[in-house]
Amino acid sequence: MSDRKKCGAAVRCLALAGSVGLAMAFGADAQAQKSLSVGGIYGGVWADSIRGAFLDPFGKASGTQMRIEEGISGVTLAKLRQQKDNPQFDVVWMDRVVSDQAIRDGLIETIDPAAIGNLADVVPEAVIKNAAGQIVAFTTGYWAAGIAYNRQDVKQAPSSWLDLADPRFKGRIAIYSPENSISLPIMVTIAELKGGGLAKVDPAFEMMAKLSKEGAVFFGGSPAGANMLANGEVVVATMASSQVWDLQNKGFPIDYVVPKEGAVAGDIRIHVVKGTKNKALAEQLVNYTVGPEAQGEIAKRLLLGPVNTKTVLAPDVDRKMPWGPGGNVKRLRIVDANAILDNREAWTKRWNQEVAR
Repeated sequence: MSDRKKCGAAVRCLALAGSVGLAMAFGADAQAQKSLSVGGIYGGVWADSIRGAFLDPFGKASGTQMRIEEGISGVTLAKLRQQKDNPQFDVVWMDRVVSDQAIRDGLIETIDPAAIGNLADVVPEAVIKNAAGQIVAFTTGYWAAGIAYNRQDVKQAPSSWLDLADPRFKGRIAIYSPENSISLPIMVTIAELKGGGLAKVDPAFEMMAKLSKEGAVFFGGSPAGANMLANGEVVVATMASSQVWDLQNKGFPIDYVVPKEGAVAGDIRIHVVKGTKNKALAEQLVNYTVGPEAQGEIAKRLLLGPVNTKTVLAPDVDRKMPWGPGGNVKRLRIVDANAILDNREAWTKRWNQEVAR
């Protein structure tokens, strides 16, 4: 049997075993109709994928009616604040920086480690803890930003974050602005590579100010950067890996590079809401989302890096992972989101004064 067939068989067997195991785990409880309110599953293909990979199979196997509401992380956080005394959600998804704000605000319930049967197989980076060391969330998939380039115009691919300042790309480069949550982690990364860091981001601001004067374009949403690459307005851009695969599927000659210092990571996280009356059932959903079969499914659908070490990926999915083919979370740069929260307002103000003039 070929490696590809072996991998496909392994994935199918894993998924089947997971479905059977899940149903057995719930036992007689699966016969009784239960209800779980889930919010913050974004929208579009992201919402469809979270439903298909996590919510639908969990609901079917556990006999749970899934009441689902789409929404971006900022809106979800606002609702959690509004509903603090009478929460309407049991479980929510949020991006990492918004997640950390919700944790700070006391809106998130702790998760009992004993309730997470898959915990031993989850990479430590995906287990999110509060200041007291209690588990408060799990990453359910990693995305990352690296460097995209037009291979017809750029003969020697960039290989480092510092290559954003390469004179070859002068005036033909697009870079995330602080409107995008990954922008400031990229700035911290650049500062670190130039001798600074979280406590000294001056080198990154100096580099961006220089690029701005040379005609670099700054953008918030990934689609804007993708459009500029596609129409030839720029030849290099900071970009989420999934956006590059979308461009390739449309026939554009765009390639993706994981910089040698690592792609800068973002993630989507699942949380149990403080004050839920369905904590045990909510924790069962959390456990399912970080299981090997569910992680394989979300990786296939959204090309998110899985957090379960037992997840098996088909070769065509593995090559599109945010950390590169054959890689893992160690190839990502995960910048302290709490430090970003502490400095976000000041750094955004500085960006507007020094870069976006």
